[in-house]
Amino acid sequence: MKKLLITLTDALTISAAFPAIAGPDWQLIEQARKAKAAKMQRETTPSPQPTVADNGTPKRVVLPLDHGPRAQTTPWLNRQRLLRAEQEARKGKSQE
Repeated sequence: MKKLLITLTDALTISAAFPAIAGPDWQLIEQARKAKAAKMQRETTPSPQPTVADNGTPKRVVLPLDHGPRAQTTPWLNRQRLLRAEQEARKGKSQE
């Protein structure tokens, strides 16, 4: 009886430890690599950005911070960005 109990205990221990020593799942690793490569490809491919939203309203211009100790740009550059956006909006309206 004692030998049977030891044998069963050993079998359960080995069966529980087997997944830990089985090694990496290469199929899953390759799938993850391919997914990451596809994601990087999509991110590097530029997508066309519309100047007009789907509902016909002009695209909203978001300007970087131009004041304070952590300013990312200057007020002059922001004015230039606004002017450029207005010109693109006018150009888009004239083409339609």
